[in-house]
Amino acid sequence: MASFTSDSEGNTKTPRLRDALAAALSRDFRCRIRYTHTPAKPCESLFSAPPGEDPERTKLASHFLTISTPLQSSADGHREADVEHHFVFAMEVLVYTTRKLTTLFISKADSTGYLPYRRPSPIKAIATTFLTWLSDRLRHPRKRLVISLFARAQPAYLFPGSAIKGDKHVLTDHQLTGWWVRVLDSLILRKAEVPEQDRYWQGYITVPNFNNMAEVRRFLPPNNTSSPRTPRWKCGDPLQELAVTRGLPETAPPRCLLPRFPDDPKGRFIQDLDDEVGLTEDTVTASPSKKKSGAWLSVKNLDTFWTVMEARQECSSGQVVGFLWLVQESHQTEPHDVTADVPVQGSQSIGLIDHASLDTQQSQSQPSQTSQSSIDSQASSQKRRGRLTGPITARQPRLKGGSSNISATSEPSFGLIGDKSDGPMLTNEGYDCAMQTLLQLDFSSAEEAARSTARWVSDVSGMVGLTAESWGTDIRGTAEITAQTGDVQNGNGAPATNDLGSLVRKKKRKVDDSIDTAVLTAAETTHVNTLVGRKKVKA
Repeated sequence: MASFTSDSEGNTKTPRLRDALAAALSRDFRCRIRYTHTPAKPCESLFSAPPGEDPERTKLASHFLTISTPLQSSADGHREADVEHHFVFAMEVLVYTTRKLTTLFISKADSTGYLPYRRPSPIKAIATTFLTWLSDRLRHPRKRLVISLFARAQPAYLFPGSAIKGDKHVLTDHQLTGWWVRVLDSLILRKAEVPEQDRYWQGYITVPNFNNMAEVRRFLPPNNTSSPRTPRWKCGDPLQELAVTRGLPETAPPRCLLPRFPDDPKGRFIQDLDDEVGLTEDTVTASPSKKKSGAWLSVKNLDTFWTVMEARQECSSGQVVGFLWLVQESHQTEPHDVTADVPVQGSQSIGLIDHASLDTQQSQSQPSQTSQSSIDSQASSQKRRGRLTGPITARQPRLKGGSSNISATSEPSFGLIGDKSDGPMLTNEGYDCAMQTLLQLDFSSAEEAARSTARWVSDVSGMVGLTAESWGTDIRGTAEITAQTGDVQNGNGAPATNDLGSLVRKKKRKVDDSIDTAVLTAAETTHVNTLVGRKKVKA
């Protein structure tokens, strides 16, 4: 497992992503990783603002990791450089950053089913390590860290057509929720191994139509206790607690406590409730009284929200869905001194915003800005731009959607996401184009998956001025993991199903043995349970 140390200033030193993954994977496993991300840019607020207040300043950064392995038919008798690869797993994480809260939303994770069967499956280790690596890089002394996801079973999230081939093991709704619980539970257990004891992870789970801990326990590890008095997972949500962290009053309406993630049923339900009372941001017909209160008519608190949520189509269609959170807790109460936040430097930062200093600078510079604007307006009226003359010089074409001068940007002292060698940085437009391209490819067979992988890698690497061969890192696992130790994942020695990408196969019995057993069982049953009438003795 990758080592985690802290320096004298409290900044977390974590290994590179490739080193962290190599330390978590078994020694005989080889793969190629490709990681890309976007700079933190201002976005719409994750939470609705209370009545009469401005929305929280929020920044969004996207992080995308892909894992590929050699195509079996291409790996035989070819040099390693000429071997074709196809994707076997990918994961997307969206990072929302505000003044007091950093939220990691697991947007999508999917496998293709082309990973050869192995026990334990490396998929769980990759997902756990990627989340651990991100959370350690994002940790801030005065920002609360939250990991959130919505578990819903689907045939494919990122790889279209991958469910057509029978090798992909599509988890059921119950299995998927339980699988993600085990992934996040691994973060809780890993955090306990770190010498730093003032912070720990607390898990929360909400499954609509499962209203108490006795019903939710089926999704949790058998040993759900990290200490005699503290369970690792609680039934419910941390939204009220996070509202206190954000500085909201107790009288804040429930719409201000609920986040609006993309492709999340909570966000769609919130939008419907806003439309009913005219609280939509772009609505011009809303009455001032409704906007002043900021409250819904039918939903007055969070309990009512979750109760009504159970009747929504996405939660009552016969499939189980789960809302999961990991919240970073502290044994010690820390003062919320926002002036100590580190300002953002460079374009590679995660969006740690020093709102207090920004507000102070704006308030101090208002008089000077007013006077300067009046002077500029007078000068602009006197000056007129001259006519452009001379030859027209054509501009050099520039790559759209990428940033090839990453090394020229200044490296911030705190809050840097990933080393320069971890992966290229895309603009938001380039990242959206890359994701749309991936969703239009074909992964219905191993050969089609290899061609689709090559096309996507070529397109994305071209955005940043790289070649397809130069993007990607080949890693080989260094951990000593056996099938027996890999099965023990939940603290009490009970085997855990940690397979997302490969098929769980049961040992097949021989046909003759099964037939003989069935015939023997039928014969025994007939001999024991059949009553034969006594024949009458002839005189």
